[in-house]
Amino acid sequence: MPMLYAPGSTPVAVTPRGFAVFEHGASAALLARVRSVVADGRGLGGVIESLTGAYGASLTAIPSFAVALAEGDAVRIAVRGDFALDIDADVPERVSGTGVTTWTERVVRGVRRVTLQSGPGDGAEPAELPVADGVVLASTIVWDAAAAGAAPVAAAPAAAAESPAPRGDRAAARVPSAERGDSPADAPPQAPAQEAEAQPAPVAPPRPAPVPSVVSMPAVQDAPRLADIPGMIDSSTVQSVAGDETLLPEDSELSQSRPETLAEAPGGDDQPWAATVIRPVGAAPAPAAAAPGDHDGATISLAQARALRAGRAAAADPAPSSTTPPLAPPRPPAPGRIRVSTGQVVLLDRTVVIGRRPRSTRVSGTDLPHLVAVDSPQQDISRSHVELRVEGESIVATDLRTTNGTTLLRPGSDPVRLHPGEATVVIPGDVLDLGDGITVAIEGLT
Repeated sequence: MPMLYAPGSTPVAVTPRGFAVFEHGASAALLARVRSVVADGRGLGGVIESLTGAYGASLTAIPSFAVALAEGDAVRIAVRGDFALDIDADVPERVSGTGVTTWTERVVRGVRRVTLQSGPGDGAEPAELPVADGVVLASTIVWDAAAAGAAPVAAAPAAAAESPAPRGDRAAARVPSAERGDSPADAPPQAPAQEAEAQPAPVAPPRPAPVPSVVSMPAVQDAPRLADIPGMIDSSTVQSVAGDETLLPEDSELSQSRPETLAEAPGGDDQPWAATVIRPVGAAPAPAAAAPGDHDGATISLAQARALRAGRAAAADPAPSSTTPPLAPPRPPAPGRIRVSTGQVVLLDRTVVIGRRPRSTRVSGTDLPHLVAVDSPQQDISRSHVELRVEGESIVATDLRTTNGTTLLRPGSDPVRLHPGEATVVIPGDVLDLGDGITVAIEGLT
């Protein structure tokens, strides 16, 4: 059943995929744009994009609408404003946008029919006029969603009929219907099949013989000699003598020392390692007057090669010094100490941080600072309040940008408040007032 509508005043954009309804006053350009994007398959996103392009992104500016679009075997419903859609499905329901800030959206499966209720000011006439694609003014819309969702599925058998049958089924297709047990009335005509069989099948070019990747070896009992096997070398046919070819070239620095050879080991030439090279076939044998126990004087033993390598490594890397340098320079003597009003005494051999919960803000060299925690019931003292460190022969104090500050009390001078973040030199006899009754006195060691 095609989409049916009753004449009215509500603009509706209709496509084979579904429809979109807008409130009175929608422009013709908007309706044409929505019909185009829905027909192209852009769905609800394309409708929202068209609305925001025409009215802006503000939700208050977007007018009321109702959209019903087929998506595979389901239907996507979106309603905003006073519109309402009746869904005839396995579980019937009515989707309305009344009282919703944005819009109501559903994805319903098994939909058979979608009906748009009459808009405001429209009569309740029956939907009898068909429409397939276009823009109409209607009061009622009845859309057969089941037919729209089944259209793509109905085309599948036709496409399958056009596709070639699998190779295993082609032989069965050429068997007469009488052999398959079909009745003569149901048997398909055989003329096209006979024409297809009359055509000669294409002859594929002959494939080259595969080249074996592994040479097959005959059995051991069938091969008395390795020389009979193609591609193998019988070592018994190769002359092995002590001749001019050696393991090392004559210009090697190892061959210039002319140490004793392996042949000079007990047993002489009778040892299996006396012959060290393989001469080419046809080369002249070694002269009989060769030096006994040394065929060329340029072959060395394994122990001598290791000794030469060790000596060369020792010459390149001199022995390390017996004294190991210290990991860090020695710490200079402390120029003084501090005495906290709580009774704590700390030597100024490194940086000192004082506060309610002091933390190490920086590390000088390899030393971690002393962390001195003090109580502050009134919270006048910051977590990391003041830092004292030694610079050369001087002691400097730095207020760590605290809230209540630090006051320097020096005998014979007015109290001075330290500038936050700036280092101030202090001397023995000075007192730092951190607040909340906590003071730090600077003392010398002499």
